[in-house]
Amino acid sequence: MLSKKMKQIYVLIIAMCIINMANGQDSLITNIAQNNVTTIIKEQNNLSGAGWAKILAEANKSNYVLVGEEHFTNEIPFFLSRLTSEIKFDNFFCEIDPYSAKILESKLKHLSPSELNDYIKKYGNTFSFFALNPEFQLLKKIIDSNTTVFGLDQITSVADRLVCEELQQQTKNKEAKGIYKMIADSSKKYFDNFLKDSSHSFAGTPFYMLTDDFEKKITQLSSLQLSKEETEIVQALKLTATIYKGQLHHLRIQLLKSELMKVYSEWNNKKNLFKYGTNHVLKGESLLTIYDIGNLVNNIADSKFQNSLHIMLIGKSGSAGSPFKGFPDQKVDENSNELIALKPFLNIVEGKDWYCFDMLPLRRALEDQKLAVNNIELSRIIKGFDFVIIIPTVSAAKFIETE
Repeated sequence: MLSKKMKQIYVLIIAMCIINMANGQDSLITNIAQNNVTTIIKEQNNLSGAGWAKILAEANKSNYVLVGEEHFTNEIPFFLSRLTSEIKFDNFFCEIDPYSAKILESKLKHLSPSELNDYIKKYGNTFSFFALNPEFQLLKKIIDSNTTVFGLDQITSVADRLVCEELQQQTKNKEAKGIYKMIADSSKKYFDNFLKDSSHSFAGTPFYMLTDDFEKKITQLSSLQLSKEETEIVQALKLTATIYKGQLHHLRIQLLKSELMKVYSEWNNKKNLFKYGTNHVLKGESLLTIYDIGNLVNNIADSKFQNSLHIMLIGKSGSAGSPFKGFPDQKVDENSNELIALKPFLNIVEGKDWYCFDMLPLRRALEDQKLAVNNIELSRIIKGFDFVIIIPTVSAAKFIETE
């Protein structure tokens, strides 16, 4: 039998072998990545370079372009703005609920500049990502170009106010009108209290949507004679509250996919652009171990003998904004848990140009078993994206400033 000391030596040797194998694989990934990278040059309000030309060429060929992002930066909506300047899309799918999307589209189309300014002052912090100025300007640009906007998501925790104030003006049911007003007023009160202290955590100060009183009001509305649209929205509010209370990620993804298929006839055989968080748009299994809308769109494209294009954009350093006005910016750190899987790529990036990595050679090496990737997250990224674009330094997006 081996002595205790010899066992320790063997364990140490095995550990060293594993480390060396991992380092060897990282080196191989880095080597393949270095041979398949181009750069995108950002100068003032323009993007150029071989990487940008490659993105445009591939995006022109596909009817399904999906951009996965880390939220709250200036650079990513800028990328989308330049992309939509170069390529005309029929439809734009974004990470907001369909009702808020319709409301924002209507206001942007029909309000005068001064009326829009007043509307933003009153409701701007309920716009989800579009409360941030670069996101709002991107949405405005897309709407002005006559691209159809589709929101696919649950109603955000503070948008109950936005939606219910709109319903209050539209409903023909007097009792419902009063309930909508109570929901909107309570939502504003809860959110205002939340914003007073930026040290509060999301879970520490529940929004009105998470309260028993909200559930009671939704139950009352469900018993009333409402229009078809109102009934649909009330049910959406109920489902949203269920998702938030239970932190039911699978149910949320089911909702996204269901909403996407509801409007299938409107985007079938059209030129479509999707802008979502990175987790949502991978070709295969998402980073959160579920098959999301990226996988659904990829399969639909495949069924038509076409290819969907999946692009990941991420910052290496800098800062990202906050989801709530007045809260501090968030540091972007390449050594954080969120970015550590991309270390073989991040190590290559230097200077100020954006690095555009073509994932196809890595994916082929993985499929041909010439490359073994032990990090499951990195494996999913290689399989799930056609291009990974790394921005050396990102900057925090700020909220819309009104006059």
